[in-house]
Amino acid sequence: MRIFLVWTLFPGGWAMMGPAQVTAKQGGLLTVSCSYKPGYELYSKYWCRPSFLWLCFTYIAQTDGSEVTVMQGSMSIRDNHTAHSLMVTLGYVTPGDAGWYSCGVRRRLWFSLWHTTKVTVSAAVSTTIESSDVSPAATNPLCPTGCGEPPVL
Repeated sequence: MRIFLVWTLFPGGWAMMGPAQVTAKQGGLLTVSCSYKPGYELYSKYWCRPSFLWLCFTYIAQTDGSEVTVMQGSMSIRDNHTAHSLMVTLGYVTPGDAGWYSCGVRRRLWFSLWHTTKVTVSAAVSTTIESSDVSPAATNPLCPTGCGEPPVL
């Protein structure tokens, strides 16, 4: 009975799939791919931050059902009808971008189909490498300028 109730409230709930969690480095690029079942190719797809009851009232990015890449600031969204997938890309990720997001198929006369993903942002890793002007061979007191090959006895 419960399964029927859930299925009536959210029909096709498993029609949209994607990762449970993704991590991006601060200042880097976030890419999320969601897939959908065949039959939804010409529907509008979206990326949003769910609010009340995990519903999306404002879309961050949205397609019009075509395969044209839609750019909105540093974010892009692209639908691939052949692969049945939606690719969302966000550049210059900040800690404020962390949180829950939904990728979905927008249907006019029925509930939208969506998948929710948790986005985490990790601190940028420093790439500074400390170096020394003194090589290990130059620290040998028997070879102050470096010896190269050891002498053959």
